[in-house]
Amino acid sequence: MKINSIIVLLLTNIFLISCSVNQTYNNISVSELRKLAKKHGGVYVFNEKFEKEIATKEKTRREAELAIVNASKTDADMRKNLKGFDTKYPQILSNGKPYYTLRTYSKAVKLSKEYINKVIDYIGQDDYSKFMPDISVWSFYLDDNGNIVPIELTVTYDYEVKIYGLFGDEGRGFYTSRKESRYVPGGNKFILTNDKFEKVNKNE
Repeated sequence: MKINSIIVLLLTNIFLISCSVNQTYNNISVSELRKLAKKHGGVYVFNEKFEKEIATKEKTRREAELAIVNASKTDADMRKNLKGFDTKYPQILSNGKPYYTLRTYSKAVKLSKEYINKVIDYIGQDDYSKFMPDISVWSFYLDDNGNIVPIELTVTYDYEVKIYGLFGDEGRGFYTSRKESRYVPGGNKFILTNDKFEKVNKNE
């Protein structure tokens, strides 16, 4: 009886797979969502000078750290050799301010809406209202008042889809659908120049 039930589920699964590709989300098609991501998704650079400084410093840090790790014979040696690493290779910008990323900043990130609105203005209200992307700060520093000053923001498009198939097992039970997140890559780079973003690549 159990085998028959599984067979029925499999046949149902095959039918659902052939009929259930949901190509709409938030009242727009997935293909249109991909077009929005290709047009607007990516990195928005507020300060190109600092962005380049971070890229150079992080490259130097990675190379130095790798050299230390490779030269250390034991974990104890590695820990000893890495002492003072941040002092020797500080994550400090030319303005004297430490820089952070979401990976290195432990406190809650509160970003002024003026920066987010600048990105939205570039995207345009029409495209933004079709599907609201996730706008997040990536790298930044703190001003003298402790406010976050973004260096890079990221704009990402992701959505949830319902996947049909045969999932689970005899212990947990079988089910024929589950929800999964889908990320739509943008891959663009925009640089703020004269208070206006300009796309510096041609991902059209």
